[in-house]
Amino acid sequence: MPLTIRQFLQNPAFNRSRPHILGDGTRLDDDVRGIHIAESADLAGLIEGGELILCSGLGLSQSVEQAAAFLDELHRSGASGVVFSFLADEAPVKAALRTAATSMSFPVVLLDDRARFIEIIEAYNEISRSAMVVSGPDAVADFLSSPVAEQLSALDLLRTAADLLDRPLILEDELSVVLFQRGLGMEQMSLYAQSRQRAWGLEQGRFELAGEQWVHNPVFVDGRRVGRIVCPLWRESAGFAVILDRLSRILGQKLSGDLDRLHLLRQEFLADAIADLRTNQTVTEQGAWLRLRLFGVTDVLELIPAVLCIASGADEENDLSSLIRRLRIAFEDFPVPVIVRNGLGDESEAVGMMFCLASHEHPEVLLQRAYRLVESEIGHRQWSMGIAGSFESLKRAATDGLLEAYRVARGALSMVVRKPKYYLAHDLGFRWILQTLVSTPEGAAFVRDQLGPLKEEPELLAILEAYLGATGNIAELSRSVHLSRPSVYARLRRLHEEFGIDVENADTRTSLHMALALYRLEGL
Repeated sequence: MPLTIRQFLQNPAFNRSRPHILGDGTRLDDDVRGIHIAESADLAGLIEGGELILCSGLGLSQSVEQAAAFLDELHRSGASGVVFSFLADEAPVKAALRTAATSMSFPVVLLDDRARFIEIIEAYNEISRSAMVVSGPDAVADFLSSPVAEQLSALDLLRTAADLLDRPLILEDELSVVLFQRGLGMEQMSLYAQSRQRAWGLEQGRFELAGEQWVHNPVFVDGRRVGRIVCPLWRESAGFAVILDRLSRILGQKLSGDLDRLHLLRQEFLADAIADLRTNQTVTEQGAWLRLRLFGVTDVLELIPAVLCIASGADEENDLSSLIRRLRIAFEDFPVPVIVRNGLGDESEAVGMMFCLASHEHPEVLLQRAYRLVESEIGHRQWSMGIAGSFESLKRAATDGLLEAYRVARGALSMVVRKPKYYLAHDLGFRWILQTLVSTPEGAAFVRDQLGPLKEEPELLAILEAYLGATGNIAELSRSVHLSRPSVYARLRRLHEEFGIDVENADTRTSLHMALALYRLEGL
């Protein structure tokens, strides 16, 4: 089977050089389909895709921008990741590389000590020829002793341990709510969800599931017991209990001082279940519900999709990933389960939410409370919250529902004046149907015909938009644009004389209003 970056990093050829993972650690499970040495990022025609690039950094400088461009070009060439081993201790160059790598969406590895690339290539060839990766408790023990384990996040630590163990691995909190699982099949999920409460009620060190013995080991964070790692007993290994205890202790160290990360693990898996319904046609409704129930989302009768659209111009503190983290933490204490996830496809710059209600009661109060919670986390940035209808089908809520909520939120964000509330489709008026014209030749032609060169006159465009918003009330218009009435009249005359816009004509006003709304939608 193909070798992954994570598995390859555990090889002694890497370990003794003390690797540091700088880029996206979530991509460490990508396949490595070859090794290529390169000092230039221009690899067009030189690699087929999926190769791990070895680089000594000769082409890098102290410029963060240059390092970012170098990494981006490597990524676009199809490389699965890049490993840097500098020939000398170039501290400023390494610092620039570290900064640039934080924004990369593929793995960037920096070796502290100089490595011989020929040894890495030979190690890759040797592992590839074996056609299998060593697994089992001994492989987990070796991994936990490696520098790679120190660099990984709590989530990646558990993923790697589960892959090496080649058996199911589960992390639960003290209330038996599953926070992480890897390796459970659908039948095992169903059996586990039904039996675990009884098993933990007995407070025994092991329990039986489908004829197999399972064991658990407590996880302590800063002296407090917060959960347990659960997995099938490995009878062939006398030291398995010691390995499991070591994994629990390392996990506790990674969570020290940040217990929020424990329940953020659960939100990651709930979000993945929703994402899979949208992208994986083989995922069934029954299978998705089973995954949600395993992670503690039970007795759901109604699903309400919601989407947040946020105006561009975010700073580092308020970027999308940071906002998602804060919302996930904030919604932990909400009266109903709320699954928070980043968007997909057209909604990639939005935040999706799924409210899981246990009754068909009117949700207005609950949604308004959610709006206020989101408002407190977003702050003063321009944003909107769109709500779709209610659904009983999880698949329809994850596909049609989130798409509808996104269109509502997007339409609301294009409004010049928004009320501090969540929006439904009927609140948008004609903006709801206008969204079908966004990014179409017909929509572009309509905006061009109605606004024409006026798009190059931002002040007049703002005056026209304010006039339409004030429904022609000159006094209100004057106050909203902070101009005297004579100045307002002068600009309206210019609209008529230079651009042929007769704001007194009802049909013209309607067409302009729609064109401006479509123009704003196009700019989101």
